Amino acid sequence: MRGVTILHSRKEPYPHDYLIGRFFLWMFPKYICPNHITIFRMLATPAVFFLVATERWAIGIPVFLIVAFTDVLDGTMARMRNQVTAWGTMFDPLADKFLVGGVLFILILKYVDIFIGGAIIFLELIVIVGAWLKKKEGVVISASYWGKTKMVLQVLGITLILLSLYFSAPTFSLLAEWTLILSIGFGVLSILGKDSGI
Repeated sequence: MRGVTILHSRKEPYPHDYLIGRFFLWMFPKYICPNHITIFRMLATPAVFFLVATERWAIGIPVFLIVAFTDVLDGTMARMRNQVTAWGTMFDPLADKFLVGGVLFILILKYVDIFIGGAIIFLELIVIVGAWLKKKEGVVISASYWGKTKMVLQVLGITLILLSLYFSAPTFSLLAEWTLILSIGFGVLSILGKDSGI
């Protein structure tokens, strides 16, 4: 993506990158780059949709967690191996939104409070449209701390919903609801802080 300016891009590793790097990066040879991991997430996401839609929780939960984990993995790989790119900065968060938004949309139809799920999907659409408009101006904005926290909370919330369905445990469902509500707050902070880099 030539001629693109990346705003607020962090190339220095976060503290968790060293842990992820130590336990997982050794599995991936140098010719596998972070963008390959992002593309894998995009291609694997429809399989997650299928497993969730057909209520195959025993397989769907671990597959969802593995695919969601690739978000952490590609970011760590990019920073640890000095492979941060404009393409990855743009499409890594879009791949996350496709995964989380799609699974939530499927779950909303049966199991999630429609207002909570709808608010999350609405906020993600705002971010996608904003990113597209910035891209037209030749600018790509990296995910902020708020955005990364929001993603973690969304994955945790979805995992709790899936666990509540698998084990028929209403307590997990209640925890999931509050976790997703918290993620909405971080989503708002993420949108408000886009241009400031917070």
